[in-house]
Amino acid sequence: MHRHLTISSRFEEMEQALLQLEALAQTLHLAPELIDRLLVVASEAITNAIRHGNRLDPTKQVHITVVVQKDTVELCVEDEGAGFDRHRIPRYNPNDPEMLLRPHGRGLFLIEELADEVAYEAGGRRIRMRLRQRSNPGASTQSQNDETR
Repeated sequence: MHRHLTISSRFEEMEQALLQLEALAQTLHLAPELIDRLLVVASEAITNAIRHGNRLDPTKQVHITVVVQKDTVELCVEDEGAGFDRHRIPRYNPNDPEMLLRPHGRGLFLIEELADEVAYEAGGRRIRMRLRQRSNPGASTQSQNDETR
């Protein structure tokens, strides 16, 4: 199953996109833990695309693609901004008291913790996340790839 959504860079439209993703996941009878992780990573990725990628410009769009195959969901979120280099952004450390006070940085941390695979593509304008249904909800295997085009 393949679905594509395009929204303008407005948080109201993000909310509608998340509701559509949730309805789709429930229709496909995905496991509740997988739906929960999908909605968190989708929310964080779309928020980043709107706020950091498209700089809150409502004339720019966010492209969301979801592909579901058996117990795996692949979610891609792409913005129309300048992109970014993941290696230049400090990794969030929840044990560092200074980082707890920073206004940004937790979104990528959550995505990288909850998704089984994360790839930054198209010069940082696209993030591809793969989530698998887990037999043990606490288990996580993560592979990251920084591919620029």
